[in-house]
Amino acid sequence: MLTNKIKDANPVYMFIISLTLISLVEVLNYQFEFLPGFIFNALEFLFVGVFIFYSTKLINDFNFENWYAKIIFIILLIYQIITIIRGLQDFDYDHLKKFIQIDYPFWPSIIPIFLCFNKSTETMISLIKAFLALGVLFLVVGLIDYPLITQRAFAESFIQPIAFTCGFLFLNAKYLSKKNSTIAFLTLIICTLVFVYLARRNAIVSYAMYILVGLFFVVKNLTGNTFIRSIPIFVGLTLILLFGLDYMPASLTERLNNRLTEDSRSIVFDNFFLAMQEHEMFGKGVNGKYYCPIDAETTEDGVTFTEVKNRDVIENGYLQLMLTGGYVYIALFVLMLLPAALLGILGSKNQFSQAAGFVILLWLIDMSIFGLPRLILQYVFVWICAGICYKKSIRHLSNDDIQENFNIHGLS
Repeated sequence: MLTNKIKDANPVYMFIISLTLISLVEVLNYQFEFLPGFIFNALEFLFVGVFIFYSTKLINDFNFENWYAKIIFIILLIYQIITIIRGLQDFDYDHLKKFIQIDYPFWPSIIPIFLCFNKSTETMISLIKAFLALGVLFLVVGLIDYPLITQRAFAESFIQPIAFTCGFLFLNAKYLSKKNSTIAFLTLIICTLVFVYLARRNAIVSYAMYILVGLFFVVKNLTGNTFIRSIPIFVGLTLILLFGLDYMPASLTERLNNRLTEDSRSIVFDNFFLAMQEHEMFGKGVNGKYYCPIDAETTEDGVTFTEVKNRDVIENGYLQLMLTGGYVYIALFVLMLLPAALLGILGSKNQFSQAAGFVILLWLIDMSIFGLPRLILQYVFVWICAGICYKKSIRHLSNDDIQENFNIHGLS
């Protein structure tokens, strides 16, 4: 009976649930710390298995409607296979276990295959519904167990895999009901305020950009008379925001004010570029490391850093690509994603494709601040959006066509 239910489950929902749970294992470990650690290791492997199983069901759109995308995609995949092979020296069980459990060395080389994610209307609608469910989950759990979003040790592990999806929803507010749009907007506002409180500078920029682009779409969609009537509202909100900054509680911005001029990465970057000499062009392969000794430390807000001498991660998306594949990897990556973003934003007849284009563009900007490519819904969805933007048949749908699909499925 249970096996039949699993087989009949919506593959999109199971895909989203498993991918989200992979990111939430750390949070679950915190919530149920009385359980033995091996249970959470087993759960992580289980979630990865479910994720892989349903990914194979959903990665089935190999009908490239853009010759450029097909060529660059094939070259990128070949190059990523090479970077994986170059990192297989001394490969053993420990390496395999690390590849599966840690979300950044190996998985980013596989994730671009989600360019071929199923793009049928039913799949896209299921994604939107799943994203709405995640937004509601964030609001409910954040209210009941607020330490999950106010303690740095767990906030990003909980917020990023769940709440970012509301950014895409807010960019599609045109098609959604007021209730669903409000859920998305409220989630983005709360996340931005939480990251201000936690002084997570890159996350503040990321979520604020979603809000700004979403508001741009809102203003763009206003008719002439509605826009004129809305001017006093926008002016009033602007004044409230400007004056409100002076009265914002000091406790909310204290950490951010202290970190605004903090330089926590220069030493790391210096060590990185020193170690990358003679490896700039092709990187060091998927197991690439660089010498950068860091002492064990537990910060005031409970974040624990273990002692390490050779690191395999650097807090910058483009440099992470450089570590594994060098300038060639970065070039192929940008050549794949930037044209997709531009096609979605400038070459589309509907806001859905434009929203997908902005998801890619905002990620490319975010990678210059942090934006680490890794096994997380946020990054997987970037490649799904690239597939949407390269799909001419989707880009050329009218807003009325998109709206009709949202109406039929009860989203408007």
